[in-house]
Amino acid sequence: MHLGFDIGGTTARWAAFDDAWNRVAEGSERIRDRRAPDDLQAAVVEMTREAVEGSDTDLESVGIGLAAHLNRSGTVVRNSPNLGWRDEPFGAALDEVLSNVFETPPSVRLFNDVTAGLAGERQVGAVQGVDDILAVYVGTGVGGAVVSGGDLQFGAGGNAGEIGHSKVEAGGRICGCGERGCVEAYAGGIHLERRVGGLVESDEVDGLESNASLSEADGLADEVEALDGIWRRATDALAIVVANACTLLDPAVLLLGGGVIEHCPTFRGRLARKIPSQVLEVVREDLEIRRPTLGDRAGPLGAALLAHHGVDGHSD
Repeated sequence: MHLGFDIGGTTARWAAFDDAWNRVAEGSERIRDRRAPDDLQAAVVEMTREAVEGSDTDLESVGIGLAAHLNRSGTVVRNSPNLGWRDEPFGAALDEVLSNVFETPPSVRLFNDVTAGLAGERQVGAVQGVDDILAVYVGTGVGGAVVSGGDLQFGAGGNAGEIGHSKVEAGGRICGCGERGCVEAYAGGIHLERRVGGLVESDEVDGLESNASLSEADGLADEVEALDGIWRRATDALAIVVANACTLLDPAVLLLGGGVIEHCPTFRGRLARKIPSQVLEVVREDLEIRRPTLGDRAGPLGAALLAHHGVDGHSD
């Protein structure tokens, strides 16, 4: 059995797979109040026990997708703004705990959540069989992942694809990562929510409650000047970063996903229109923009696949 997790700031989702990669069990748990490392470790152990309960097969590997910057070996969370962690040896600690739970301990490895999602989409989803891909997901933050020549790229330190931390303004807005001027600080969902909330509190937007969702604000972006300005600046900044990355990498497919992309059609449409014209023409000619098809199922599948295939994450 192979187990994969997708852990966000609010919910942890898991799925178990057999050797033919059939999904044999799945579940989820709210973890908003269990985000301290020890608490989340205990939650993962509980869900792992639930996954293998009643099974007579060994648990070979556990892959965990996190919105985080990681070390190359996938054992340490260097920085996770969503969880509030820095230099936390979560993978190593979990590996030790599970080695005491199971007679035959599974291997454990952490992966960036977008990297895991891309691995899942490449297995059976929107980019199956595509060998050159740039994935950009806009949710709470902005994340990215890269497949080049058929292989996921991890980089020298394990953090290739961190497109959300490309700088768009020297000394600009503070980002959740602790640095300034990252595109995530302008186009990430948590930033957009704060900006919209500020407009509502200052009575600059009629028709929105203080707890309005981004999708509700998105529906008014073409009509309300203040919202239009936020959406325009966010999509301008993100479009030029993504377009430059496309020019650099020359992917066959740009995969645009994440909660903001899925639930905010005005934002998505503006972004998709702005990107192509800023990509180098000879790259643009062969570039296709797609959306993910697996939804929440991509992350656990991809994490399980990557943990099974090992450190390099090859899918061959």
